[in-house]
Amino acid sequence: MKIAIITDIHHGPKSHTKETGWDGMATMEAFVEHANAIGADLLLDLGDHISDTDYATDVRAATEVANTLAQFKGPRYHVVGNHDVTNLSIGDNEEIFGQSMQSQVFDLGAARLILWQPGVNIGLPGGFAPTTDALPWLVETLKADSKPAIIATHVPLSGHSQIGNFYFENNAEYSTYPDHAAVRRAVEATGNAAMWLAGHVHWNTVTPVGGIHHVTIQSMSERFTTAPVSANAFAVLDINDGVAQLEVLGNDPFGARIQFRRSADRAWLAPMGPFAQSLPELENA
Repeated sequence: MKIAIITDIHHGPKSHTKETGWDGMATMEAFVEHANAIGADLLLDLGDHISDTDYATDVRAATEVANTLAQFKGPRYHVVGNHDVTNLSIGDNEEIFGQSMQSQVFDLGAARLILWQPGVNIGLPGGFAPTTDALPWLVETLKADSKPAIIATHVPLSGHSQIGNFYFENNAEYSTYPDHAAVRRAVEATGNAAMWLAGHVHWNTVTPVGGIHHVTIQSMSERFTTAPVSANAFAVLDINDGVAQLEVLGNDPFGARIQFRRSADRAWLAPMGPFAQSLPELENA
């Protein structure tokens, strides 16, 4: 199985670190052309399609993204990011992209793809709201089938360090959900998740936690790691015979070879307690 992945396109006017004169259409077209050329089985878009401006501009920008990605010859799956819902509603996005933007699950044969869509409205100050209402659906969906599941969200749930991140080193509370630890525990307890794919944080990372590999993909438009040019990033995830091979293309290349199996099939030991309590026990063992 080959999954072509793109995230944080931020199509629209220049914003933040985006380089002057950057053309998002050209990179999106190159991504779709590459996905078609390698025979990708599906296209996965992890959100933040646009840089929000105003309603009319956002509709135009999102429509250009949707029309470009629609040139892919296979099935396409989308989640929405925080910039996608600043001026547009979930319904607006569903109409533009021609599909549901609610949480969904898709059978991929030997695996499952779960698009989980908790709220992505971001408060300033405050950050994201807890995932309380959306988490039960995710847990029950994971429990319903023992195939290894790929969970896709815009916002990562690994809780990984943001040291060095242009946006989030000093604003880590905006990089994930406030209840991310509780979400991880609930997901790990099902034993059926294998990988978690996300965008939002604009860099490439792999963070294994509790037998699940949490992966973030670099933003297509970002340049804080590639200045003065943009990353022009997109990725291919190739899953074959229990191994997931990730390759991020563009100006911020990245790769990883990851075991692809349910967390229950490689369960981690529970973390030990504080050293002050645990060391005497270890010394006497």
